[in-house]
Amino acid sequence: MRKTVSFLLTISVLASTSAAAEQPNPAISNYLQNRFHLSTAPSYKFAEVDLNGDGWPDFIVYLTDEHFCGSGGCNLYVLSPVSGGYRLMMRATIVQLPIRLLPSSSHGWRDIGVTVSGGGIDHPYEAVLKYDGHRYPSNPSMPPAVPLRKPVGRKIITR
Repeated sequence: MRKTVSFLLTISVLASTSAAAEQPNPAISNYLQNRFHLSTAPSYKFAEVDLNGDGWPDFIVYLTDEHFCGSGGCNLYVLSPVSGGYRLMMRATIVQLPIRLLPSSSHGWRDIGVTVSGGGIDHPYEAVLKYDGHRYPSNPSMPPAVPLRKPVGRKIITR
């Protein structure tokens, strides 16, 4: 009986931890709401990853709200924390899931892999978005984004 109660308590804690991780981040919600002058924050998925090795998590934000999506996909943002807010490091359109954190880096920032499909793309593929010293590319279907030969890296945002 004691083992059963302990097991159920452990499962309960793990389930509540997983659910909390999927909840919207209040700071991101506020940023999006203010940036787009919305009465409420749009729906989104996000991942916290230190992209530039500074020890602080950056946010990769995939907007799932209908106002930010079309036949080619949805908008993807990279937000880097700065004093009093965030610096927008990427705003990419026509992005499909999954989003990958690639093992490679460009100009000190980790490369990001995204899926490109729909919106007239006949053969879906994954593209790499490389930081150019100022920002990431805004369109994964056009240069400087390039197709990945083989999907690699860790999936950080999925369906």
